[in-house]
Amino acid sequence: AFKENVDLGGYPVPDNDTRQMIYYRPRFIPPEKVPEGFQGIVWFLDESNRAHPTVIQTLFQIITEGRCGEHSLPEKTAIILAGNLGDMDETTITDFDDSALDGRLSILHLKPSASDWLSWAFRENIHPSVIKYISMFPEKLWDEKNINPNPRGWHQVSNALLHSWGLPAEEELSRHLGNGSTTLRIMINSLVGHVTGDDFISQVTAPRQLTVSEILKGSEEKLEMLKNRQLQQEDILWALNGTIAVLKDMAVRTSGIFTGEELVRLSNVLRFLAFTRGDIRMTYFLMLMKECGIFTVIPAAVKLIGDEETRIEIKQRFDRVMM
Repeated sequence: AFKENVDLGGYPVPDNDTRQMIYYRPRFIPPEKVPEGFQGIVWFLDESNRAHPTVIQTLFQIITEGRCGEHSLPEKTAIILAGNLGDMDETTITDFDDSALDGRLSILHLKPSASDWLSWAFRENIHPSVIKYISMFPEKLWDEKNINPNPRGWHQVSNALLHSWGLPAEEELSRHLGNGSTTLRIMINSLVGHVTGDDFISQVTAPRQLTVSEILKGSEEKLEMLKNRQLQQEDILWALNGTIAVLKDMAVRTSGIFTGEELVRLSNVLRFLAFTRGDIRMTYFLMLMKECGIFTVIPAAVKLIGDEETRIEIKQRFDRVMM
C-alpha cells in the first residue's frame, strides 16, 4: 500500500559502459533464486487494495509474467494479496476491477470467528474481562457493517486495561469503573463503539442476567429462571439478538447444513425461545427462518430435546406460531 510504481522497478543507476540505465533489485521483492533449504517463496502483499492504481498495473505484470519491472521472480513463488473490503465502512480503497487480473486470482473472503479469536486471546494473555465478554457475546467481536467493534479494537482495549491503567484483574476493573472513571469509559467507547462499549462496561459492573453463551450452551439454571419469569425482558431480548447473529453466521459458514454441535446449539436456542413471551417467541422464530434460513433443520433440532414431554410442549408452542 505504501509503495509507488517506480519503487517496484528498482533504483535506477547509470551504466557508463553501455550508456543505459540499470535498475537495482529492490530489497522488498523476492530474491532471484529460492534460498537453499527452502522449497519456494511466499510473497505476501498486505493492504494491496490501498495501493495506487498504477501499482495495481504492476501487480498484473507480477502475476502474469512473474516479473517485477526488469527483475524475474523465482519459478516457485506464490503471491498472496490481502486487503480489507472497505465497502461497508467507506474505507478508501482501489477497486480490482480489471477482469484480466481478477480472472487470474483465487479470491477468498475471510471473516473473523469468535472461537478462533478466543483461542488466540488465551495464548496472548488478553485481559480476562475482554475474553469473558466475547465468550458470552461472541457476536460482539466484529460488526461487519460498521467500523466498530472489531478484533483490533478489543486487543487495544485489553492493552489499555493491562498496561495504561494497570488493571489486570476483573475485580479491579469493576471497582474502577464503578467509581465513575470517565476517561476509561471514553477510551473503551472510542475503541469498540459506544453501544458495545457501554454494554461491556455494564457487563463488568452489573452483569446481564442472560448471555448468548448461556442460551447456546443450554444453561438449565437460566432456562428455569426464564420459565419462572425471573429474567429481565431487556436482558432476554439482548441475548436473543446476539443469538440470532451467531446462528446467522453459523448458517453462512455451513451453507445452512447443521450437524453435530450446530444442531445442539439450535436445539438449545429453541428450548429457550419456546418459553419466552408469546410475541417475543413469534418474532424470533420468524427471524430464525427469514434471517438465518434454517427452517428445514428445525425439526432435527427439536428431536435432540431429550425429555419427550418437553419436546411435545415445545413443538406445540411453535406450531401455534406457524398457524
